[in-house]
Amino acid sequence: MDHALTILSLLERVAGIIDNVQSCQQRMEERQLELENNIKAIQGDVLKLAKDHSDTNGTVEKLLQKTRKVSANVKEVRTRVEKQNVRVKKVESTQDELLTRNKFRVVIYQVRGLHDEMFPLNVKVLYKRG
Repeated sequence: MDHALTILSLLERVAGIIDNVQSCQQRMEERQLELENNIKAIQGDVLKLAKDHSDTNGTVEKLLQKTRKVSANVKEVRTRVEKQNVRVKKVESTQDELLTRNKFRVVIYQVRGLHDEMFPLNVKVLYKRG
């Protein structure tokens, strides 16, 4: 009978250990499911971030292209303005030279159209006689 009690007590211990192992295994499975769900959520966030990054990259590329175009236009305008400045300086110097000779006078006027629209300024150089 002592052996039977010892065996029974050992079986109860083994049953307790098995219950404990099953309980731990169930908690581990729950944690595993929780981790899997978290990983899926992270993967979704990473995919969304990658898409947003791609969209942002496209937008930045378009902005850079527009910036390059604007820069090219600014350079072109600057060149035209510099050329125009050179021409204006030549005209001014010619005007000064003619005025110092006292043979010409410059008349600047603006013409109105039929419907009161203004046309650009006109410049006439008149020869002064005698």
